[in-house]
Amino acid sequence: MGQEVAASVEPAVARGVVLVTGAASGIGLATARRCLADGFVVAVLDCDHEALEAAASELRRWGRVLPVGADVSVEVEVAAAVERVVDTFGELYAVVNAAGVGGYTGDVVLTGPSDWERVIGVNLTGTYLVCHASVPHLRAGGGGRVVNISSQYGLVGGAGSPAYAASKAGVVGLTRAMAVDHAPEGILVNCVCPGPIDTPMLRRSSSDGGPPAVAESQRVARRSLVPGPGRPEDVAGAVAYLLGPDGGHLTGLVLSVDGGWTAS
Repeated sequence: MGQEVAASVEPAVARGVVLVTGAASGIGLATARRCLADGFVVAVLDCDHEALEAAASELRRWGRVLPVGADVSVEVEVAAAVERVVDTFGELYAVVNAAGVGGYTGDVVLTGPSDWERVIGVNLTGTYLVCHASVPHLRAGGGGRVVNISSQYGLVGGAGSPAYAASKAGVVGLTRAMAVDHAPEGILVNCVCPGPIDTPMLRRSSSDGGPPAVAESQRVARRSLVPGPGRPEDVAGAVAYLLGPDGGHLTGLVLSVDGGWTAS
């Protein structure tokens, strides 16, 4: 059994091991699928254990996959998850922080402390915790890549979502700070800011957001220069570029994949 595992891992390990968070659906799942297609070994992390196992079963058609259940907002779970990945594969080449929560919480008065802490805890603190646990392993391997998933709302304001916008702007700032700190170690840190992407999170936010969601939808109607929402695969393609050989001179980049949303 051990020999079978070693045989299946060896070709892809030459390309490296990538940890993708939020990988049970949406952008994270599409990114994991693209990484496997590009020859990486992939560890997929999510807090929804049932959805994670279903995703892993689908992803195994493409290559070597390790599902790891964890809540990115809980430090001990993140630390244990990263250690499990490194213990299993012996190395870590890259991290893609795609785990996130959305939702309209109302303006800053209507957004209660519990909603604020939940959104900041997953989107910003979760990204920090995964980086906190992963960077020592990238450093030990002589370098690597980090790609953080922010949002167009990390660059511009949006109605009824102060916690979300603040969390995603924080991810942009964290990315730039990490790029400065870790470039001398050969660790390249970049950020992708998707616009509206057809994911379960977008559909939930749009249907459950109430008046703030309606107000924002009306405010930004026809703002995208490319019609319709993007696909998760569009974002995964940008991530793949940053992880691949053509991304070797890029760090601190904030790349909008938004159909021209922020340009208009």
